[in-house]
Formats: sequence, structure tokens, C-alpha cells
Amino acid sequence: NSCGVKLSKVKVVKSNSDHAEKTVDAGAKSANPKKTSKQKKNEVKDAPKQLNMTKMLYIVIALVIVALVIVISSGTFDSPKVPSGSFSQGNQSGVNQGNPHTHDELESFKEIEKLQKEVEANPQNMEILLKLSHLLNDNGLYEKAIEKYELYLRNKPNIPDVLVDLGVCYYNIKDFDNAIDRMSKAIKIEPKHQIAHFNLGIVNFALNNIDTAKDWWKKTIEIDASTSVGKKAQELLNTK
Repeated sequence: NSCGVKLSKVKVVKSNSDHAEKTVDAGAKSANPKKTSKQKKNEVKDAPKQLNMTKMLYIVIALVIVALVIVISSGTFDSPKVPSGSFSQGNQSGVNQGNPHTHDELESFKEIEKLQKEVEANPQNMEILLKLSHLLNDNGLYEKAIEKYELYLRNKPNIPDVLVDLGVCYYNIKDFDNAIDRMSKAIKIEPKHQIAHFNLGIVNFALNNIDTAKDWWKKTIEIDASTSVGKKAQELLNTK
């Protein structure tokens, strides 16, 4: 059951006291002539024009905001969406949709704890170690799963299925270089490893290498178009 993003310096200007006093004195001496009735009428006439200009400004601002909302909500600025999930050898009947809790959470963690104790008691038992690795992977504990998979491969190297599962874990923590490295090794060992081909398409798509991703999916279909992996590859080619 393994899983397939300077504060600028503000200068304080000191006021010149002499200049300040002169300015205040000058302001005190200046007289404000009374406004004539004609001036008051002109002001009344100009007021609606100012109000209309203010309304027009608000309307323009509102239209700009609405336009921005429409553009953003339409996904114009979105980056390409990565296809959800990646296959692993034990999950050929479907795609992992990104939910790490595929089993009852409490029971899964009890099983993990039990297997960890068994591994500590029997460090040479690769079967228990691999089972623990898969369970950690299934429950989204990718970094711990990587540690266990790597330990397994040190003892039993060149197992393509385990290399693919390890690559899926690296993919899920966005370590794409290591994901590609492990999946490519699996293909060197087993040239027609369909899941490795498919997943290399997923990883390259995440890196925005669209053409490379499509090439891997085409190869996936060439290996066997009738499997769930082959059908998913064809679906992605039709939509991407």
C-alpha cells in the first residue's frame, strides 16, 4: 500500500524659529477680504462640478477594482496546475489524490509504532522495514519514509519498485531532483517500468517542463495503454 513560494530613512527637518515667527507675523498682518455676492454665486455653481468629478473618480476606481477581481478569479495569473497524485507499485488501481490519511488515523499510527519497535528489535528484517516504509509513506510522513526506504535500499539495492516509491516521497516534499534521480534509476533497472515513466511525467510537469512530461506519458501509453496508469496518462495528454 505505497503511494504512487527597506524602510527608507526619513529625514527630520528642523524648523527655523526666526522663519517660523516671520511666517506667523506675516499671516497675522494679512487681511482676508470679504467675498462678494457674485463670488459666492460662482462658488455655488462650481460645487456641483466638483461633486460630479469626485463621483466620476470613484466610479473609475470601482470599475478598475471589478476588472481586477474578474481577471484574478478567471485564473489568468495562475501557474499550470500539477496533475494530482502519482502512482506507486502498490496503487495501480487508482491515483493518490494527495490525502495522506488513507486508513483510520489512530489505527495507522498504532501500527507504525508497532512496526518501529519490530524494526528496532530485528534490524536485519528487511520485510518489516519495507512494510514500515510503505505505511509511513501512505500516511504522509514522507521524510521518515525516505529515511526507511534509503535504509532498505542500502541493504537491498536496485529494487525498482522501492526506488519509485522513494521517488514519490521526494516528489511530495518537492525535492524534484532526487525524485527524478530515483525514478530514472528504476527505469535503468527495468526499462519498461510503467509507473516510473508516468511519475517522471508528473515530476516534469511540476517543474513546468510540459513537453518532457508529455513525452514520458506517451512512453507510458506505449508500454501498456490498457492499465489504469496507461489510461491516466492518456487522460492527461488529452487535457494538458
